[in-house]
Amino acid sequence: MKPAFSGADDRIAALEEELARLRESEKMYRTAVELSGRMVWAADEKGALTVMREPFSVVTGLGTNEALGEGWLDIVHPREKARVRGAWREAVENGATFNAEFRARTRDGYRIMRSRAVPIRDGDRVIGWSGTTQDVEEESAAAVARRAAEERLRESEELHRFTLELSKQIVWTVDEHGRLLTISPRFRELSGLDEDTPLDQAIHPEDRPMVLALWAQSSASGEPYRVKYRLRMADGSYRHMQARAAPRRDSSGRIVRWYGTLEDVHLQHEADFARKDVEERFRLAAQATNDAVWDHDFVAKTIDWSDNAAEILGIKKQRLGRTPSSWWDERIHPDEKLSLLHSLSEAVRGNARRWSGTYRFRRDDGSYADVLDRGFIIRDADGRAVRAVGAMADLTERHRAEAEIRRMQAELIQVSRQRAMGALASTLAHELNQPLAALANYVTGSKRLAENPRIPRGVLVDALDGAEQAAHRAGQILRRVRELVARGEVEAKVEHLPHLIEEACELAFIETDALNIAHWLDLDADAQWVRADRIQIQQVLINLVRNAIEAMEGRGGEIVISTRVEGKMIAVEVADTGGGIPAEQIDRLFSEFMTTKPEGMGLGLPISRTIVEAHGGKIWAANRPGGGASFSFTIPREREPVAG
Repeated sequence: MKPAFSGADDRIAALEEELARLRESEKMYRTAVELSGRMVWAADEKGALTVMREPFSVVTGLGTNEALGEGWLDIVHPREKARVRGAWREAVENGATFNAEFRARTRDGYRIMRSRAVPIRDGDRVIGWSGTTQDVEEESAAAVARRAAEERLRESEELHRFTLELSKQIVWTVDEHGRLLTISPRFRELSGLDEDTPLDQAIHPEDRPMVLALWAQSSASGEPYRVKYRLRMADGSYRHMQARAAPRRDSSGRIVRWYGTLEDVHLQHEADFARKDVEERFRLAAQATNDAVWDHDFVAKTIDWSDNAAEILGIKKQRLGRTPSSWWDERIHPDEKLSLLHSLSEAVRGNARRWSGTYRFRRDDGSYADVLDRGFIIRDADGRAVRAVGAMADLTERHRAEAEIRRMQAELIQVSRQRAMGALASTLAHELNQPLAALANYVTGSKRLAENPRIPRGVLVDALDGAEQAAHRAGQILRRVRELVARGEVEAKVEHLPHLIEEACELAFIETDALNIAHWLDLDADAQWVRADRIQIQQVLINLVRNAIEAMEGRGGEIVISTRVEGKMIAVEVADTGGGIPAEQIDRLFSEFMTTKPEGMGLGLPISRTIVEAHGGKIWAANRPGGGASFSFTIPREREPVAG
């Protein structure tokens, strides 16, 4: 049988063991609190602090005893003290959990603290409070940063969503095997496909193999996917679309998902097609016109040339491509370079929109091409010239052809003059016979008078004067013929028109007396001076007068040569009283080889037209109201030259 006190010893031992566990538990609690940095405190049922544990004083610099009651509120920031006091009193009055964050004064300045407390109850009655206060400065900063990051993420997602909506892009994702995961609802709205129809059925049948092949290639290689194709719309029409996609990989580099977009590029495709069409038309037009097209960048000081520029400009390259501006400058003929570059500079510095110039351009073989250069100047918003686009045309062959035409025309005019003189040969011989016979008679008579000493000297002088006049008359006729027939260069200069007409009349009207044809001059006193080649204009007058004489041959009549001022020109008219011009011929009179004469060549009037137009004038014919015909032409009027 056990002693009676043995049971008491067992209870004492159990109590000591329980007390040891409690002490160990309290020690662990204190260690945990110290490690967590929390300040543990207790308050009575009215909310007055009764206990404040360390590290309160270490952190705040306020003693633990000073914190009792409401002393702990002294560490709360002045702007937040009322709020924290109110929250604490409300919790005490309602027996509710207290939870507040505030700025508290510490040895390192104000830091964010969090205080929490729960009521201790005896049944329904609150008998005290147990709480903790903890420095949460870093935690609060992290929370602020997290909230900011979350806000930025939200804004980014909103921006992404709005961007997609505004850009009208269709977003889609597929897994690593190409199985569709998501696609914007707008795709089915546009295509009209239902949920059960494969998406590739909306791709144009001609484009589908290419689209699928490119996707298989990207899936296998992991390279970004990009393709353009035609997509069928809900109304059955097709629009050009562009699909793009890029893979997302995990840490090992394995593709886990593809993200893609589908974008409507129909308008861009149409614009590109139109641009290419215009460029092709422009290229063909440039080739057809044999122009070297250029694009001059004044800022970069470069020139881009068309593909045919090298061939046109005589450059031994397949393509010129882009050259420095100086390359063009150096090929301008030295005699024209300064003035040409000055004209371009003036156009660029001013407000001109167009520029043009003619000059000689050096080929690679050293020869020079005659070129016509013209361009359109492009300016920025400030009016500064930044570019010019234009074309160079090689006029060398044209100039050669024009020179050859002028040479042939000169020869034709010369032949016409010679033929006209041939037609006048018999008349001229008859006309020269009279002054030459008179000259012979005067000389014979003068000889006889000189042998007779009784003849007064004055009679002899008169006879010699008659001989001189006859010789002068013959010489004058010969000089007119020689000037008209002689070959020479065309030389337009200021001429006295009445004198020019009178000289032409001396030859043109040689035989009119015998044909019963009278002629008159009706010259305007203001129509005095012209710029003309005297011989050529006299040839025109002789042609017109001879035609008028032939029109009245056998019937006689009258020819009037008149002049009048018409602005900057002077008009000369040759009018006759012949039979007029048949209506069906009047529009063809100045055409080559058109003639009504059996022996005529039909060159007189065309040559006259060539001469007049070369002077900058015009020539025409008309029937006179009272009968007969008139031929008129104009030549440039000039001021009277200053003597000196």
